Amino acid sequence: MTNREKLQKVVELLNTEKANEAQQLFQQIIPAETAEYFLVKGKLEQKFQHWSEAINAFTKVLEIEPENTEAQNQLHIVQNILNFWNPEMFNP
Repeated sequence: MTNREKLQKVVELLNTEKANEAQQLFQQIIPAETAEYFLVKGKLEQKFQHWSEAINAFTKVLEIEPENTEAQNQLHIVQNILNFWNPEMFNP
């Protein structure tokens, strides 16, 4: 199985809520300096709530492909999650 096929399989596993299997398969992939690799890495890190790693991966995608709308959207989602503030949380 090629790296590209493994990346596609990781995405399929993430889409079917099999994150642990996706993570195991991703660890078998040889790291590559491609937008596709970092996009999948970002989605995987996001799934496990590793926010800084997800931001780094999506930012790397945008360095490689500045017009990548999927990376832009995913980065925006992570930033919204981190910026979420619920005033009721602090109201005793």
